[in-house]
Amino acid sequence: MADTPDFQFLRNIPVALSRYLPTFLFRDTSFSDTLSTLSHEHEVQRLTLTDAAQQAFVKTATWGLDDWEEFVGLEHESADTLQTRRNKILMKLAGVDSVTVPFLTRLVNLYVADGQAVVIDHPDTYSIEILHHGGQVLDYDGLEDAINTYIPAHIGHTLLTYTKGRLVVYAAGIVRGCKTMRIGMTLQPNNKISPTPLYAAGAIIHQYHKQTIQAGG
Repeated sequence: MADTPDFQFLRNIPVALSRYLPTFLFRDTSFSDTLSTLSHEHEVQRLTLTDAAQQAFVKTATWGLDDWEEFVGLEHESADTLQTRRNKILMKLAGVDSVTVPFLTRLVNLYVADGQAVVIDHPDTYSIEILHHGGQVLDYDGLEDAINTYIPAHIGHTLLTYTKGRLVVYAAGIVRGCKTMRIGMTLQPNNKISPTPLYAAGAIIHQYHKQTIQAGG
């Protein structure tokens, strides 16, 4: 039998008896009203049967959890959520021969939404680490109570949240070359004039006068 059946029974959609009858019958107002009432009552019965069937399974039970707790000998606190009560019943039904890492892993994942929590044992320090993804714990108080109920008193535990992700970093830059020159200086000035050739340049400018002579006969 499946842990979480679909509870569909004969149908999984709201009851509408009109779909099984010819449409001309609904021209009669009295007949149409009667059929609507019957459809409603059939739908109530369908939902009632589904709700009753859900109580036979711990993972879907609601008001039936009282009977489950009485069966396994548990009492619940007023602040316990439905999920917390279900987890306690499931652990009680599973039974515990010895507290091992696989057992604790199953226990912890009853309170973790994605079921991916990991338990790491550290025998040298008498402690365990419980790693889980962030935002996945359904009930921290219930988880703490479950851990404290089953692990020995001399074993410490730490809850660690971690998040997996992929990070890509792109970087760019320009490579530049540079040369550093150090120019030393002395405190005593020392001016020395070295012989230097002198160069001179000039230009000769000629001026011309233009004269025009006219002659006639």
